[in-house]
Amino acid sequence: MNEILKTVLLFVIVALVGYSLFLTNGIKTDVKLYKEKIESIQVQVDSAQSINKEIDEKVTGVKENVNSITKEIHHIDNNLTIVKEKTNEKVISVELIGNVELERLFAERYGN
Repeated sequence: MNEILKTVLLFVIVALVGYSLFLTNGIKTDVKLYKEKIESIQVQVDSAQSINKEIDEKVTGVKENVNSITKEIHHIDNNLTIVKEKTNEKVISVELIGNVELERLFAERYGN
């Protein structure tokens, strides 16, 4: 009886090994296809990195232009402030001049 059990077990093991080999042969991986896909994706990644680098350089250039323009605007604002102050000083000085002095000034200038 022991020998029959060994034979049956051996037959089951051989059947399982054969079935396992049959299933494993059915699963084939196309390594070449995967390598091609990986290379294709790498080309796309490299292209995206190159475009990203170009965009970064353009953004840096734009930032530099914005900084330059901002400095010019501040300079113009300062000049406008100075012109306003001087104009206000002249308006105040004209307000302080009396009517007689204004008549004499215009008479001398425009010959009345």
